[in-house]
Amino acid sequence: MNTSRSTTSHMGWSFDPKSRKSRGLWIDEDGMTPSSSSEVLKPAASLADSFTLRKLKPYDRIAVETLCNESFPIQYPDFWYDEVVSGGLTSTGLFDGENLAAMIVSETKFVTDCNLEDQDIISESNVHVTYILSIAVNKKFRRLGLATRLLNNLMASLIDHPPYTRVVFLHVLSTNSAALSFYKMHGFEFHASLPDYYRIGDQHADGCTYVKYTNGSHAQISFSDVCKTFGSTICMPLKAICKMLSF
Repeated sequence: MNTSRSTTSHMGWSFDPKSRKSRGLWIDEDGMTPSSSSEVLKPAASLADSFTLRKLKPYDRIAVETLCNESFPIQYPDFWYDEVVSGGLTSTGLFDGENLAAMIVSETKFVTDCNLEDQDIISESNVHVTYILSIAVNKKFRRLGLATRLLNNLMASLIDHPPYTRVVFLHVLSTNSAALSFYKMHGFEFHASLPDYYRIGDQHADGCTYVKYTNGSHAQISFSDVCKTFGSTICMPLKAICKMLSF
C-alpha cells in the first residue's frame, strides 16, 4: 500500500501519482446539504430528472476542473482532467443548462489490473470490474438526487451490456456514515477494511471497500462461511434430537 497518498481533509479523494488515478471518494455530510431551502421546494426526483445527462467532452474541461476545485481542496494534475474529458475514463455529467452540476467518473478494467488490495473482490480472474473513482456535486445542487441519478445511469450502462462487468466497487472512509448509508441504500455491500488507507493531514485513517455484484456474479464463499454452513447442517439435527430426548 502506498503510504504517500495525499487526501483531502474534507471530501476524502486521494490521488496516487504512481497509478495516475485518484484512489477513492467519500461524501462528506456537509457536502450533502443544499445551499438554500428554496432549492428543494420541488420533489428531488423531478429536479434530478430535469438536468441534462451526457458524457463529458474536451470542451467541458474548465467546468470539470472548476467543479473539482470547489468540491475537493486538492490540486489534481492536468493529465487527470485530460483523461476525464477525453474518454480515457468513463465520465458523465449532469448539466443545468450549460452549467455542470454534477459528475461521476469510473473505470472498467480486468480485475487483474486492479490494485493488489482489490483483486480479491471476485474469485474469477478473467473478468471485468468497474471502479468508481469519484462523484462530485456542485454545492448549489446537493440533496436533489443528482448523485443517485448518476449512479443509477452508470449501473444501467453496465447491466446486460458488454463487457459485462461482474463487480462495481469503490473505496470510502470507514467513519463516514453519510457515504456508507448512501452506498448501502444503493445495494453496495461491505467487502474489506483498509487500515491506514487514507492520510488526512498528518494522520492516517482507515478506509473500506464496498462492492456491488452484477450480471449474475456473487460474493466469494469464504472458508469461514463453509464452516458455518457445515456447522449449522450438523448441529441443527443434533439439537432436534436432544430436544426430543429431553421430553
